Amino acid sequence: MSRRSRRLLFALAVSALSLGYAGTNAGTATPRPSARAITPVTAAKPNVVVILADDLDWADVSTYGRRDAPTPNIDRIAQSGVAFSDGYVAASVCAVSRAALLTGRMPQRFGFTYNINDEGDRGAGLPVDQKTLADRLRPLGYRTAAFGKWHLGAEPQFYPTRRGFDEFFGFLAGETNYVDPATPGIVTTPTKEDKYTIGPRTGNHAMVEGPDARPADDFSRYLTDQITDRAVDFINRASNAKDRPFFAYVAYNAPHWPLQVPQAYYDRFAQIKDPVRRTYVAMIAAMDDGVGRILDTLEKRGVRNNTMVVFLSDNGCPHRFGFCNPDHPFGAGKFTYLEGGTRVPFMLSWPAGMKTRGLSASPVSSLDIAATVMHAADPAHALPEELEGRDLIATARRPQRDRLLVWGQEPVYAARQGDKKLWLSRDWDQSHLHDLKADYAENRDLSASDPASAKRLREAIDRFRTSLPAPLWKLHSTRKVTVNGRETEMVY
Repeated sequence: MSRRSRRLLFALAVSALSLGYAGTNAGTATPRPSARAITPVTAAKPNVVVILADDLDWADVSTYGRRDAPTPNIDRIAQSGVAFSDGYVAASVCAVSRAALLTGRMPQRFGFTYNINDEGDRGAGLPVDQKTLADRLRPLGYRTAAFGKWHLGAEPQFYPTRRGFDEFFGFLAGETNYVDPATPGIVTTPTKEDKYTIGPRTGNHAMVEGPDARPADDFSRYLTDQITDRAVDFINRASNAKDRPFFAYVAYNAPHWPLQVPQAYYDRFAQIKDPVRRTYVAMIAAMDDGVGRILDTLEKRGVRNNTMVVFLSDNGCPHRFGFCNPDHPFGAGKFTYLEGGTRVPFMLSWPAGMKTRGLSASPVSSLDIAATVMHAADPAHALPEELEGRDLIATARRPQRDRLLVWGQEPVYAARQGDKKLWLSRDWDQSHLHDLKADYAENRDLSASDPASAKRLREAIDRFRTSLPAPLWKLHSTRKVTVNGRETEMVY
């Protein structure tokens, strides 16, 4: 059977089986095992590819049975592994979330509490005494590279090649332009809250590469394609060394604002009448094709079976621009601790090291990625004590539905255990308890009818909050916002 036929059968299975999963009834389907799934074996140190999207919401991938934004290549990861329907990141904003992914720790524990401004808050960055996943893998013989958005500090001491990565191509700020809008065949779509007129990349927004951060800007080519090109080139080179594994951190800036996409992708979605929403979905499609090129390269090089591939987003979609998914509660929520802020698309595949598991409703965290990789890369040794995550492969095999997860950036916090979630604002002096199984949209406050759960989760938040050091840089702002019809508080 051809690959195209297998994908078609998978899509039909998803369409036929679209239903609520036992956990939130959020409109999901169980991914079918890939026809090429192999029986896991005791594998050598796996190669690792972590693909991180930027501001991609849970509802805008097709892996969970939705049709809003088709993502057949992201779906391929789930087909040969597991899709976590209750996958979370450690914060609802870019820089803090990325610090958690790369360290395996809650960043607030070392003062990385708030986002880093595009211009760079003075002294703001991932503290140099915090090891990244790349730092931990290099002594195990791994060749390491990072491509795309960094956003973990723009000063020299924070630069990627000083944080465990052998190679880097990307930009240091929280966002940048994708391409010169005057480039033929490019659609640039304004939104209701554009930040500035799109022009040449400057300062921390400029593309750089190598240990000396030399200029690497080609403003005539679409940046999503450039990031994919660099990742594919690295995989081709690194896979030549059969006795040396590799780690690629592929951090797309798509589909983060500004809205720019090649016309060919824009034309795919003529059925979407709103040009803002249409461009956003087209940008997701362009990134999904990039994911497909990465997977195809791993297969062509003969290393896919022993390559652990993780895909997730850094946080949910920012409602302010008008391109988020309005038809699902998880379709927006960046900067907030609604589910749409921290619950993200989250898939893992390692054919040589784990069986295909389909859909898992076990709550997991981006903190788990470092623990999972280190357990696979160095199984003879215990995990470093400071890592806070759990092995995702073990979780996929034995779900842990009652796991306690706590989030927060002063003054807003949240905690989940089982199906119960508490949201709390200290400056508003408000809290709300929700049952995510019965009310995944978080509309009904159960504090009065279930005071025991509210008390238990509030105590968990208090333990977390009071254990933290002072933030290393200031809170920028908080304000009341309405996200897909729900009033809440945002933190920046």
